[in-house]
Amino acid sequence: MRVIKMVSHTTRNSRRGAVALAGLALTSLAATLGTTSVASAGDHAVDPSTLTPPPPAEFNPVCKSVGERTICDVVFTDPPVVAEPTGIACGTGSASFEILASWTRSVQGKRYYDRNGNLTERHFHDLVVGTYTNPLTGASVSFRQHDTNLHDLAVPGDISTGTEAIAVWSRVAGPHGGTVLIDAGRVVVAESDGTILFEAGQHPFDAYFVLGDTSALQPLCDALA
Repeated sequence: MRVIKMVSHTTRNSRRGAVALAGLALTSLAATLGTTSVASAGDHAVDPSTLTPPPPAEFNPVCKSVGERTICDVVFTDPPVVAEPTGIACGTGSASFEILASWTRSVQGKRYYDRNGNLTERHFHDLVVGTYTNPLTGASVSFRQHDTNLHDLAVPGDISTGTEAIAVWSRVAGPHGGTVLIDAGRVVVAESDGTILFEAGQHPFDAYFVLGDTSALQPLCDALA
């Protein structure tokens, strides 16, 4: 995620993860993730290890055949991250500091496999909750981020192919209420090399880290000063 698309991008499992994105697609995409496939009488459980690539065991996969394909539900929570340097520099002289971020990330998703057991799609929804902190004073502000990721593989079974569409809504709240920053929108990325194919919305973290616009995150620095 910028810092949490820093969390979304750096972790990218993430990506595109500590630093965070949604826009119009978020509601419909979240609805997709929440849809449970209806199994018929002929459906049966599938051993995740027989799939290509298999869902990681730490994702707690539950897989079943549905018609001619296999669908795996995954649910997991990453270990908490505490006081991670963000690369965001604030202030000048003796009052300068680098913002630290702490957060937890929970994920729900689905993985779709074809009749040969090869992965064709990954859909998952992240919830990231955390704080940004000034290490000099201990002042902090909270943030909450929702990411929805849809990865369509161009080559079944090869997760380095295809495109990933990411919709993000992230809000940094002030210490006394109100909103410090909003980072929201949608981006489509080439999975092979991370090339951004499409981007829309307001992304102050990208403006800071990618475009070098230090003023983009000034409201966050001000809130922590």
